[in-house]
Amino acid sequence: MRTRRSFSLKSTVLLIWLLILLVLLTALNRFIPYWKGRRECVRDGVIFADKDVGGLSPAEVRAVIEQVASIRQIAPVNTTLDTVNNGVIPGLNGLTIDVEKTLEQIMEAQKGEKISPVYRQVEPEITLDAYPELPIYRGNPLKKQVAFLINVAWGNEYLEDLLAVLKENKAEATFFLVGRWVRDNTAEARLIAESGFEIANHGYSDALSMQEASLETAREDIRRAADIIEEICGKRPIYFSPHRGELSPAVLKAAALENNHTVMWTVDTVDWMLPGVEVMVEKILTQAEGGSLILMHPTEQTADFLRQVIPGIRAKGLEPVSLSTLLSPMRSLGE
Repeated sequence: MRTRRSFSLKSTVLLIWLLILLVLLTALNRFIPYWKGRRECVRDGVIFADKDVGGLSPAEVRAVIEQVASIRQIAPVNTTLDTVNNGVIPGLNGLTIDVEKTLEQIMEAQKGEKISPVYRQVEPEITLDAYPELPIYRGNPLKKQVAFLINVAWGNEYLEDLLAVLKENKAEATFFLVGRWVRDNTAEARLIAESGFEIANHGYSDALSMQEASLETAREDIRRAADIIEEICGKRPIYFSPHRGELSPAVLKAAALENNHTVMWTVDTVDWMLPGVEVMVEKILTQAEGGSLILMHPTEQTADFLRQVIPGIRAKGLEPVSLSTLLSPMRSLGE
């Protein structure tokens, strides 16, 4: 009798435990999808584009990103002809939000974190390479940058001070070196290159009249300068500027054949005439704008001019950069 009652009691207890287990499994089965869904949602307080996206699912976040992307995208700008100077004006990349990378950052964001859109550059259909034989007088005016172009065929005694001012002000510049000068002044040429400044080609001989030179003569002069610049400075230049700004179809073709873009200038300091620091500063600050190429040389007035003009340029919301940076189609978020 006791055995039957004991067996019955054990059976009842086992049945109760089975029922409890069944209830727990049912509850767990209902909770798992909810927990999984919560785990895949954005953490609380995450901000994107001034919107709290905390708790949203990936699909919901994607919709938010796509909406913001449709508003904030910037179309690329094609390289265009410079009808004023018979030259060419470089284009600019467009900007679009990379939805997938932005979504990934939002989903991985910590609680309360603010996430900025991840942008992707979109190249224009027509780039600078479409016009290899046209000169460049300015960068794209939409860029909040200018470039100092410093032609060097003389003025060794002023170079060290000039370089010091640029470095002290963390300003970039591009030096157009005459090949013959590089040959005779290797230490000074290396100093410019080793100081981190961009080097460009100003032809081999400043005595050669480029306007009267044949295609073969012009090409040989450009190549000869490039050879000595590469040998001494360690890098072959990709930009060429003719001495005295002398242009001709033969010169433009010769530079293109040597894989160089021909570069002129937007604003000339005329510093070789020693007009005075104040005169040059006023001229440049009055005329310089986004995309300007500013021409100068190493003279006794140039370093003091740079000391004053660099802060003035920056006060106008412009930054002195290398020629390569200015002519690049890469667009910053502020442009």
